[in-house]
Amino acid sequence: MRMSRERIFYLADLIVKELGITPGVTIKAPDDLRPEVVRVLTEESKLEESIDGEVRKILASYSRPMPEGSREWEILYQKTREEVFRRRFRL
Repeated sequence: MRMSRERIFYLADLIVKELGITPGVTIKAPDDLRPEVVRVLTEESKLEESIDGEVRKILASYSRPMPEGSREWEILYQKTREEVFRRRFRL
């Protein structure tokens, strides 16, 4: 599920704030850090959405499709998601 823009900004603020109070971490330009955190979170969100779409496409191609949300579907979704993730990142 893709994160909303508001959620990404909220998480970016939390991350920058936590980094600012973490001992041993010095932020030279906090105003430059926040947009970078937003960019990374946005890319991560797009990646999750892409993997989710691929998994749903694979599950829909089965000869005996399961009802989405069923326990069986959830287990198969997680298993397929892990396989897609491993294949994309060669883990």
